[in-house]
Amino acid sequence: MSQSEAATATEIIAILGPTDEIVLTNILRTGASAADVQEAFVRLSADDAIGADAQRGAGARVVEVMEILEAAEIGPERD
Repeated sequence: MSQSEAATATEIIAILGPTDEIVLTNILRTGASAADVQEAFVRLSADDAIGADAQRGAGARVVEVMEILEAAEIGPERD
């Protein structure tokens, strides 16, 4: 077993809730683990004042998932 297996669609939906198929496919293509997806979601859901600093210290896959979630406006509530 690899150090971190890629998340399944079921795991991603469990983390994000109902998710658009395109967003789901884009996340699956990153090869991110369920832990990566969870971390990306938590970082985006954290204090909105953090802004660009939310990516600091994140792994490449986490950042990639964060960018997908941000583009789809998934994460913190947007006004």
